[in-house]
Amino acid sequence: MEVEHPKKRLMIREMVLENFKSYAGAQHVGPFHKCFSSVVGPNGSGKSNVIDAMLFVFGRRAKQLRFNKVAELIHNSTNHRNLERACVTVHFQEIIDLEGDDYEVIPGSEFTVARTANRNNTSDYYVSGKRMNVKEVTSLLKAKGIDLDNNRFLILQGEVEQISLMKPKAEEKGDTGLLEYLEDIIGTDRLIPQIEEEAKKLEEMNERRGTMVGKLKGVEKELSGLEGKKVEAEAYISKQAERLRCSILGNSINKHSDEAKLADSEAKATKFTERLAHERSKRGTFDKELKAVEAEHSAAEKALEAASRKAEAAATAMKELEQRDVKIRMDLKHLKTKRQKAQQKHKNESEQLATLEADVARWQAEIPADQAAAEQLGQQLEEAEAKLEALQDSIKGEVEAHHQAMSKVRAELAPWESQMAEVQSAIDVATSERDLLLKQQQEAKDRLAGAQEALAAAKRVAAEKEAEIQQISSDMEAQRGAAEQAKQQLEVCSQQEQQLEGQLRRLRTTCAGLKADSSSAASQSAVVKALLAARASGDIPGVYGRLGDLGAIDAKYDVAISTACTALDYIVVESTSDAQRCVELLRRQHLGVATCLILEKQKHLAAAMNERVSTPEGVPRLFDLVSVSDPKLRLAFWYALRHTLVADNLDQASRIAYGTRDKRFSRVVTMAGQLIAESGTMSGGGGKPRGGRMKLGNAAPRAAAADGKAAAKELAATEAQLAEVEGQLRQTRNERDAAEKALAAAQRALAQLELAAPKAAQVAKAKREEAADLQARLAELKAAAEVRSEHAARLTELSSQLAASTAQLAKLRASCAGLQKKVAGLQDKINNAGGEPLRKQKERVASLQSKQQEASGAATKKAVQLKAAGKQLDKLKKDLSKSSAEQEKLAGEVEAAMQSLNALTEEAGAVVAQQEEAGEAAQQLAAALQEVRERRDKKQEEVSVIASVEVELEAAIEKCRGAEKDLAKSLRELAKAIAAEQVELKKYQPDAEEYVVPVEQLEGGSAQEAFFRVTVLEEELRVMAPDLGAIQAYCDKEADFAARQAEYAQVTAERDEVRGRYDALRKSRLDGFMAGFNAISLKLKEMYQMITLGGDAELELVDTLDPFSEGIVFSVRPPKKSWKHIANLSGGEKTLSSLSLVFALHHYKPTPLYVMDEIDAALDFKNVSIVGHYIKERTKNAQFVIISLRNNMFELADRLVGIYKTDNATKTVTINPHQFVVGGAAAGAAGKARGAAAAAAAAAGDAQEQQDQQQQGLQQQQLAVPVI
Repeated sequence: MEVEHPKKRLMIREMVLENFKSYAGAQHVGPFHKCFSSVVGPNGSGKSNVIDAMLFVFGRRAKQLRFNKVAELIHNSTNHRNLERACVTVHFQEIIDLEGDDYEVIPGSEFTVARTANRNNTSDYYVSGKRMNVKEVTSLLKAKGIDLDNNRFLILQGEVEQISLMKPKAEEKGDTGLLEYLEDIIGTDRLIPQIEEEAKKLEEMNERRGTMVGKLKGVEKELSGLEGKKVEAEAYISKQAERLRCSILGNSINKHSDEAKLADSEAKATKFTERLAHERSKRGTFDKELKAVEAEHSAAEKALEAASRKAEAAATAMKELEQRDVKIRMDLKHLKTKRQKAQQKHKNESEQLATLEADVARWQAEIPADQAAAEQLGQQLEEAEAKLEALQDSIKGEVEAHHQAMSKVRAELAPWESQMAEVQSAIDVATSERDLLLKQQQEAKDRLAGAQEALAAAKRVAAEKEAEIQQISSDMEAQRGAAEQAKQQLEVCSQQEQQLEGQLRRLRTTCAGLKADSSSAASQSAVVKALLAARASGDIPGVYGRLGDLGAIDAKYDVAISTACTALDYIVVESTSDAQRCVELLRRQHLGVATCLILEKQKHLAAAMNERVSTPEGVPRLFDLVSVSDPKLRLAFWYALRHTLVADNLDQASRIAYGTRDKRFSRVVTMAGQLIAESGTMSGGGGKPRGGRMKLGNAAPRAAAADGKAAAKELAATEAQLAEVEGQLRQTRNERDAAEKALAAAQRALAQLELAAPKAAQVAKAKREEAADLQARLAELKAAAEVRSEHAARLTELSSQLAASTAQLAKLRASCAGLQKKVAGLQDKINNAGGEPLRKQKERVASLQSKQQEASGAATKKAVQLKAAGKQLDKLKKDLSKSSAEQEKLAGEVEAAMQSLNALTEEAGAVVAQQEEAGEAAQQLAAALQEVRERRDKKQEEVSVIASVEVELEAAIEKCRGAEKDLAKSLRELAKAIAAEQVELKKYQPDAEEYVVPVEQLEGGSAQEAFFRVTVLEEELRVMAPDLGAIQAYCDKEADFAARQAEYAQVTAERDEVRGRYDALRKSRLDGFMAGFNAISLKLKEMYQMITLGGDAELELVDTLDPFSEGIVFSVRPPKKSWKHIANLSGGEKTLSSLSLVFALHHYKPTPLYVMDEIDAALDFKNVSIVGHYIKERTKNAQFVIISLRNNMFELADRLVGIYKTDNATKTVTINPHQFVVGGAAAGAAGKARGAAAAAAAAAGDAQEQQDQQQQGLQQQQLAVPVI
């Protein structure tokens, strides 16, 4: 939180007057108290010279001090003659107030200001002993807060009374009226020279501008006289230019179209040429490709035969490997079984270790039987193995014989297979050639049939589309008729609807007015009711009613007019006699009072009311917004409203009221009820807006009905009529809706038909062109579809060759059928060699081997265990070691068998790969052969097609060349015509750029429409006879007008700039003055009420629209009296009023010190006391020095300065009343003591200085007054 520091202020500590006026020698006046000091002394003693001394130091001239020369300010008396100089020194210091009378002097803030008056009528200024000029001294004192511009801190003797004698405004230049007096204090008078200077400039600019306006109007009149001929000549030139542009447009469109056609033809020819070259190149390529494909076909056949042989060899090797694989797998199975048994044995030996002793007897009985069984199985095994070997040896010879027989049979079959391949190849070639010829014939026939079908279809579609176009045209006419009929019906309904809506609004307004009248009749005041009743009875026929009830306004302006129009409650009457009767009626019936507005007295306002005005920013006048039933009532509203404007908001209202120069529009009210009066004061806002004082609506109110029954009857009739009109309006709207729907439907149908028509036309045109093209190609297609003689002969020949080759192939197949059957039988025998006996024998040998091993192992095991029964541990270890060795042996055997199997598998894999590779190669070669055969056939067909395409392209190229020749000739002619027209157009428009037709017109325009427009323009030009020289004359005069207009605009801009500065200065002066005036006026009212205990005072503008035109009036209402001008008051009342203004001015512009000379001279005891106590209150934060002879005043002072004169020289004495004591006691009667001291000092005025000193000594002895 920021600490508030004590404020410092300036005070005068004392003054030293040396040989100044009545003061001889150096006389110290003071020291002064920091708050309230009073200077007392008899008349003529030199009290006022204290103020003159201050004025002298502050720069006043000798004449302002009631002397003609500066030298006359030097003291001159009997004892002090011919003094050379006088000097006044004022001691200043800045202090900070403390409690009571104490204060703290700010270090370094003390300074003195001195001025000397020399005998040679010169004066010098010194600040703290340093010589300075008056400007520097003035600046220093102003900086300290002393108002030297107005010197309002100095109130001289008689100056208070002078305020009451001031005129509202100075009558002559140099005089001071109340306006000048206040404006001097407020400070806005500094703007007067600038305003006068700008006003003079504005007047000069207006005169200059007026001269230019006259000249400009003269030139404008001459220009208008030439305009008719100029317009006629320009129209002629414009039509000529338009004619040429239309002709250029038409030729350009045709040229653009021909260029497009030429480009299209050239593009087609180029395309056809490129395509022909491409086709020829492609044909050569295809010929080479065909030869290559045929060679590829022969090589593929040979490769397929080799692959087939390789696949057969791989199949044979694979069968041998399969036999070896069976044997190895059987051996491996046997070894795995033995290894499993050994493993189980090792496990069992470990498990039987604990029970070995119990099994010894059983083992001894079983060993002989196991040995015998093993021997028997061994014999059976040997026999089975011998039989197996015999079977395997027996099939080797059988297989070898089959292979040898197979080779012999294949050697016999090979020549037959070669012959059959050659015959089959010849059959394939002949078949392909025959199919190609048949296909070409069929395609030619298909093309002919397709062209014939397309021709028929194109003719049919073209005929259908032409019929459709006719139907569309008929439908469009029908829809246009329907649309026009619906549009007319819609217009009729719309007009009826508008009429009925207007009638409905009027009836509703009438009903609302009747209802409002009937409802407001009950709420009317007794005064209005009585007066309307008197009018109805005929007693006072000239009564119209309350003003607010005689007009209506839109509801949004309710608050505005209720606020701005104070006369809405006035009673409008026709004449003065009617007003008198109204007053008598109200007095007679004790109904109170009313203000009457007499129409016959307002007739002089008619001219101003009917004057047409233009309001600032286009805002409306309230008067123009009011609707009345009787035109004569407009005068009443004009009287009440005049030019009052209504603004949207306060910003706009302020901008208009304070910114307009037209004082008629200085009264503005906002929509929210904020009112700016003509004087500039603002009221309204802040509370609830005022409203409801006037009838609302856009229609003029009806006159009040005299008879309630008649009004009710009228209301019922109006409501019935309203219901009837509402029914008619509903019916009309239904008819309008139906017409709108019919119109929309017709327009939609018409739009669809308009879109369909061009589409159908385009389709018909395209189909006709297509039929023409097909008809031209039909003869060529017919010739191509006929069978040629060479093709027919070749087909017959090919058919014969195919029949012979087919018979030969069947004969060859029959001749070698027996050999092929032998090959198949031998192959089956090889596959079935050995058969089922060999397989079963192998299984038997394996079974016997397994049984023999089991029997031999069991006997051995039991023998070993029996033998080792005595040495169980050693035996067990040996058995376990033997079992492990056996397992390792069997594992090695299994591993060897697996290796053999893997080797066989790898070998078989290679053979399988070879077999698969050979088979896949054979398949690929067969597929490749088929693909090559297809490509060969396709190439042969493509070569034939290319040959026919070449013929068609050559014909198309020749056709394009002929079209290009014709288009080039047309383009040369069009370019020549356009160039000539451009030259002619340049003659009519030499300054214009060359006419270039826009691209969109070239692409979307119609040459026919352009040339039609040319024909129309030529006919119009034929009847025109312009004066072409009028254009140049007009241009010269127009240039002169433009120059003068630019000069006028420049002068107007300069005038507006000067007027802007002028208005800104006036507004600044008005705003500043009114702000200060209002503050001073408010404080004046407060001061006067405080001083007079209930009175009232007010500063009033004579002209509220312009405060500076007529000045200011000081009006006062003393307590319990009426308002009076200050000049008409008594002396004391004038003084009090003037003092109130002086104190208000002190409050408006406070200074650190105030000096006043006998301001209480004309006041009575009571008022002196009030003024004195007010001054006492004000001295809390300022220094007051009051010269007074009234004890009610100086008894309140904190310090007394006594002034007395002896020997024609003034002297001073200063006492502090608060330290005044009598007989050592506290000064309980300090007031009387201070009065006695002042009286004693004053009485000494005519005594000798010695007597004065004795008297002063006596006072000091008796009263113990401390002399400072």
